[in-house]
Amino acid sequence: MRLSIPIPGKRPATLAIVETEAIAYRVPMDLTAEESQRTVAPFNYLITLKARSSQGEEYVGVGEAQPRANQTGDLHEQSWPFLDRLLEELVGFELKLNDPLEDIRQWVAYMEAEAGTDEENVVFRNRATVMGLETALMDLAAKAKKVTLADLLGRRRLSSSETPRVLRAKEDYDIEEFFAGLPRNYRGPVRVVGGETVDDDVAHMRKVTEIRRTQRPRLNDEPLWVNFRSRYDFETAQDAIRQIHSESAAGHLPQTIIIQNPTSQRPDPGAPDLQQFSDSLNSLGEQGPDIHILRRSAGPNDTAELINTLGNRLRAINLRPAQLGGILRTLETAEKISSTAPEAKLLLTQSPGASRVTQIVHRDLAKVLPQLTWATASAEVDKRFHVSRRASSKLRSPLLRRGTGLIPDYKDLISRSRARVRHPKPNSTAQFGDTPPNTYSDVDYIAPIGSYAVHGHIVEREALARGLNSWRFTKSSIVVSDDHGKKLPFRTTRWPKSGVVASSVARHKEATRILLKRAGCPVPEGRTFHGNDQSLALQYAARIGYPVVLKPAEGSMGVGVMANIRSEEELVRALELFSTTAHGNNEFIVEKHINGGDYRIMVIGDEVAAAVERIPANITGDGQQTVAQLIIDKNMARRENSHLGPLKIKWTPAVEYELEKQGLSINSIVPEGKRIYLLSTNNLTQGGDSIEILDDLHPSIKEACVKAVKAVPGMGYCGVDFLLEDHTKPLDEQDAAICELNAMAALPVAEYPMYGTPRRLSERFILECAKDFGLEVWPERAEQLHLKLVIRGGITGVGYRRWFGRRAERSGLRGWIRSTGEREAEAVISGSVEAVTAMATLAVLGPPKSAPESVKSTHLGAAPTEEGFTVLDEDQDLVGAKVGEPGSGSDVEDFEEVFETLNSEDQRQEHLEEYAPNEAEQVSAEELEDRAEEAEHDESSRA
Repeated sequence: MRLSIPIPGKRPATLAIVETEAIAYRVPMDLTAEESQRTVAPFNYLITLKARSSQGEEYVGVGEAQPRANQTGDLHEQSWPFLDRLLEELVGFELKLNDPLEDIRQWVAYMEAEAGTDEENVVFRNRATVMGLETALMDLAAKAKKVTLADLLGRRRLSSSETPRVLRAKEDYDIEEFFAGLPRNYRGPVRVVGGETVDDDVAHMRKVTEIRRTQRPRLNDEPLWVNFRSRYDFETAQDAIRQIHSESAAGHLPQTIIIQNPTSQRPDPGAPDLQQFSDSLNSLGEQGPDIHILRRSAGPNDTAELINTLGNRLRAINLRPAQLGGILRTLETAEKISSTAPEAKLLLTQSPGASRVTQIVHRDLAKVLPQLTWATASAEVDKRFHVSRRASSKLRSPLLRRGTGLIPDYKDLISRSRARVRHPKPNSTAQFGDTPPNTYSDVDYIAPIGSYAVHGHIVEREALARGLNSWRFTKSSIVVSDDHGKKLPFRTTRWPKSGVVASSVARHKEATRILLKRAGCPVPEGRTFHGNDQSLALQYAARIGYPVVLKPAEGSMGVGVMANIRSEEELVRALELFSTTAHGNNEFIVEKHINGGDYRIMVIGDEVAAAVERIPANITGDGQQTVAQLIIDKNMARRENSHLGPLKIKWTPAVEYELEKQGLSINSIVPEGKRIYLLSTNNLTQGGDSIEILDDLHPSIKEACVKAVKAVPGMGYCGVDFLLEDHTKPLDEQDAAICELNAMAALPVAEYPMYGTPRRLSERFILECAKDFGLEVWPERAEQLHLKLVIRGGITGVGYRRWFGRRAERSGLRGWIRSTGEREAEAVISGSVEAVTAMATLAVLGPPKSAPESVKSTHLGAAPTEEGFTVLDEDQDLVGAKVGEPGSGSDVEDFEEVFETLNSEDQRQEHLEEYAPNEAEQVSAEELEDRAEEAEHDESSRA
């Protein structure tokens, strides 16, 4: 039956795909959801297809892939190139709309064949990726035909099936509140989450049953659903079933019980046996408690096996489309189950981390599948995060919307995107003039370390490359030593000769200006004000004349700095924004704005070693993309930079304010070739660009920089922040000033510039330290290293050695790792300097749940004889490891980069408070529309 409300007008006969796009993004999980124990934020792919009809009408189809290596056979290093190739092939494809599902079915068959198979994926790999493309094609067809996805697929019911409500509370009062808050017309099961032991689970189920009977007697005949979260082995699961059966037979629990994910086995082969065991507990010929074992979602080959045994084993089965291989495969599977086991109950689920795109697709699929009993659409994603928005404010209801009713929304993707492809391939928008951005061969080794740790890493890298040994305690603290035992400590890039007093003076901007002025160095006119002296600051700015700069008296990384403020109105607005920063209640400085570029000039001893011009965060238009899309493009180019990759341009009030001044918004199309500056400050940490210009720097500027460093007693290494109109001209021929000294200037700024000539400043840094403190180093820098690592700390039973082995293998290292004690492991690694030293740094970071405390790296005389990398005691590493931790085929392995982990109860509580705004703040118009749609589902189910 078709229930889409018809809209007058011609329907096109064909659609030609003219442009394709995919964005890989990390999903911000809602850690208050049922699966809140997840420590890894997964990746999704947002897929967009643009098509044009013969009448010239344009349509946008969206789909989402949820690649999960251990569920869908999607490893990012395979699935992303696979997706890129298919998107290129789709350009020019014509979709016939008289029978679009047939065309889509043929494309899906082609994608399945191209995906191939392996030992773990005997049907086909990259199933989630295939589903994402399939969904985008269906969305295009439905929008062109002006129908919902449900009607395109063949609707069987008005609304989707009942969504079981999840009860996470454990205390009596909270459970009572839960039942009091249920809609009056709700008639579905209640899902509870298992605890640590069988006794705890059974006691909790009894408590919930008693309260439900008292408060909501109409639900007495509904099932009670418990998710054991794969906590038990087979024997313990049998004991749980036996106790639950006994309690149900005694009337303490409902007649029907659903037990989800009873065992920790993957892919849970014991579920049919547990179902048979449960059925055997009923006396022959008697009708006793009805217990349904619901195994974890299965892949296509496992599901096929279940279907064949469904008649006398499982009576409930979990269908997860991304795991099965797509919408059409799920529909075919459900139809087969319906014909072979008409009494079976079907559950439709999705992987955690689904956006609105996947949720709407699943809602419509739930109106199509035969024999569907329940459907869950829990996204478990931060409710404030969106990758799509409504295509129409009018066609919003489940019967009016066309396809998904969605189009991409790039705002929240700015900070979450990790990769992007488009076809036809566009010209780069990341060039600076005619200069393309630099790329670096060690980016894959360094990316997992993080931008902050890179500072200390490159110091350790050069120390090891020159024959020194290292002992690392954190990502920022190391001690290096030579073969004679002489030691030298480092913290980030602080040179041992730079004293604490010198660093403190440099951090206070007002003290720095006074010292520089006494030394005869050019400084801007300015004054410091207390946090409540805003009226005086406005008077002062009027006296010295606009434009001015506003910045904190103490601080770093550009936080709270706003430059080129041109009027009193702008200064008032800037002071308001400043009050919202971390320095809002502290002293601030108003000083004269110096016209010109911002330069970080690095001084080691008495010599300028590098010079970098810093450009504010900016984008260049191509006449086609919006501001948000161009920011994503720029961030993708920055990811090819070993230092700047994590330092993305972000969407902030300051960026929005800067665009407003230029009459632009996040959705503005920027003309081709036009450069738009997104901030008035030049800090790289806020997305600024770096251009290395040492070869062109005028000698008078170099002399002023050395003089400035000498003005601060005890300063041996420093980054001089110079404002210059032209770095090639003498100082006395231009307006110029030193605005700041940085005693901990980041070495990677010069080592990994966005544009210009990279300078290996860290090597010079180490050689100067070795000379001054008497450490013996190798005369030449090594290209290959062979190291022995001793790792100590909390690294047992958390998958540390498997994680280490997988990382080493990815980096092309040779060697091995083994346990040498309860809190100690030993490793040998051999390979290129870049790969070996990155592994040495990563070793102190470790995977989630591990807590390495130190890593000692010493040189070996020869390379290991073994080929490849081996975990010598991998079986022992499994002891104590829990499901979901790093390991072969886990979600962590897929596009691993950053772990979102709550390391303490205090952090967890802070997170829960942050993600629990009041109802008025939390519920958007679109979420209210979703709730209305769910209410319609409830209404139809009740009917």
